[in-house]
Amino acid sequence: MINRLKVFDCTLREVGYQTGWYFDDEFVRSVYKFAQGKGIDYVELGFFHNTEADPGKGCYRYCSTKNEEILSVLKTIKNITKISAMRDIQRPLAELLPQKESAVDTIRILTRSHETDFTVLEQRVDECMELGYEVFINFTSAGYNSPEKNREFISFAAKKGVHAIEFADTESVMTEEYVVRTIEECHESGVECGVHLHDKNGTAEKLADLALERNADYMDVTHLGLGGKWRDGNLTMEYLFHKMGVNGGYEATMVKNQLIEQLIKYHAHSAAE
Repeated sequence: MINRLKVFDCTLREVGYQTGWYFDDEFVRSVYKFAQGKGIDYVELGFFHNTEADPGKGCYRYCSTKNEEILSVLKTIKNITKISAMRDIQRPLAELLPQKESAVDTIRILTRSHETDFTVLEQRVDECMELGYEVFINFTSAGYNSPEKNREFISFAAKKGVHAIEFADTESVMTEEYVVRTIEECHESGVECGVHLHDKNGTAEKLADLALERNADYMDVTHLGLGGKWRDGNLTMEYLFHKMGVNGGYEATMVKNQLIEQLIKYHAHSAAE
């Protein structure tokens, strides 16, 4: 936790679009050790995709079926910083392991706002909770949601008792008024709220400032702001650290250099459009 705000380092999941979720073991360990040392709460690996329906990617695309490989990379250094992965419920899924057997502590259920079927979402939330995971819901393409739609999402999250609800500005269309209203309505309903800001239009920093002022509970960042299916970038780790008075130091420089090396090494596996 940094100054009350809880932070997700999404570098591995987001940059995975450019590397096909292939990363050197030492780089993954560097990302985790940096997060642990700087008080970052979560490192997000990737997804729980089905290897048969979505073949040919690195192990962090398949956080269930490649669990042993992932454990072998992280088990000697894993500490307080939690490991998360996304469960994209509109894509082919692999069967989940019980949390006590998994490298992953936290599942963020990804559902595209306009495709959300609450019956299916409830089944997935229940499944993850019953297996012992900490559960978030991430609504993507959320910037297009009406206030009424968001209230429906918030009501569902409150009813199910999920750890938090997060709104992703996938298309960089959120306005300042949207951010203020959404955070306020979450808190009025007793639901913790996070934001995931893409930066297609150069608005991520302005909206992040506002989210911090309005006491958002969670925020997603990546090193250098890199990543995204459309190479559109994210809120940068560096900007958030500057706002929060955290010095990334030499360790941050090393991780950023390693990140560029990974992009060069594994570029041939890019899944970005």
